[in-house]
Amino acid sequence: MELVTKFCAGVIMTLLFVIGVPFLTQTYIAPAVTDLVGNNTFMILGSEALVQLIMFIVLIGFILVLGGGAILRWCGVVGVLGMVFAYWLLGDVTMAIVPLLCLTVAYIVTIPIRERFSKN
Repeated sequence: MELVTKFCAGVIMTLLFVIGVPFLTQTYIAPAVTDLVGNNTFMILGSEALVQLIMFIVLIGFILVLGGGAILRWCGVVGVLGMVFAYWLLGDVTMAIVPLLCLTVAYIVTIPIRERFSKN
């Protein structure tokens, strides 16, 4: 991929994650999960807790597919710059601080793992 494509992919993935995911979850997924669970209790979890747990799992799935780590893995640093640009387009660059800090911590924590695999 060339740099412009990676940058645009970072922008698009971030916009989808920030705008599309909340719309999808609130409009389609949350009502379907609420109807599916109904007024049941599983072990000690009530229906509200079950709905929140399922929605959390769905959110984690979207984070793995469209989050900052996925942008870095697929598009590199140029994609992360696109992510910051997307937050600028949305009007608040400070919202990019948490994803950038998470990426930095993940990069630092995985240095020993990458070194171990590079030796083999």
